[in-house]
Amino acid sequence: MQNDSTRNINNWSVGITTAPRKQNTLSMTLNSLKAAGWESPRLFAEPGTEIPPEYQTLPLSERDEVLGAFPNWYLALTELVLRTPRAEAFMICQDDVLFSKNLRDYLELNLWPADQVGVVSIYCPSHYQQTTNSGFLREDRGWSSWGALAYVFSNPSARSILSDPLVLNHRDFGPAEGLHNIDSVVGYWCERHQLPYYVHFPSLAQHIGEFSTIYPRATASGKRMAHQFLDQVSISPDNTHPKTKPA
Repeated sequence: MQNDSTRNINNWSVGITTAPRKQNTLSMTLNSLKAAGWESPRLFAEPGTEIPPEYQTLPLSERDEVLGAFPNWYLALTELVLRTPRAEAFMICQDDVLFSKNLRDYLELNLWPADQVGVVSIYCPSHYQQTTNSGFLREDRGWSSWGALAYVFSNPSARSILSDPLVLNHRDFGPAEGLHNIDSVVGYWCERHQLPYYVHFPSLAQHIGEFSTIYPRATASGKRMAHQFLDQVSISPDNTHPKTKPA
């Protein structure tokens, strides 16, 4: 374990948005997140969500009516910022994700990839550029950004996106009544503010949801999964690149 003084991030705020599924993946996600280094995320649960018995003591924000993916995500990030205003990094994840083991150590030593960052997605969709080099890749795709499985925001970035008028107005004027398109909203916000949108290759997260809560016919295949996912990441001596163990 590295000394705290050598780490770029020491204070996290982590949340998981969750909703009822045909196949419950929340327990797998929480087990994986724990192995990655985070034991006490806050759950933001839509009505009817089944919380696994072993995780019923986690912090919980229960919705009293169905909000939809984007509203629940936006309120979740808002609540994290208001509950932990001095957090250095905010990570907000979905409930059907596997994470690389030891991920927290790696991120604390390697974030941020630039002085100013819009967002870091630790998930890299299969159709994004593949490379022989490991690390953070800039993928500025605006509204065409893909994959809101696990986003990490710096404190300034989290505050900025939450206060952006177009982000806030997505619920009023966005497609599909503003209930979906988290990744598009985040990517377009980055583009408008000329902030980089980073992904990590190989992917540090993998999509496992067989059934989507948003698109009933969608499965975790093709563009909706990572081409290469690291089951485990360890720290190299210079702390700049991960030693990788592909899944």
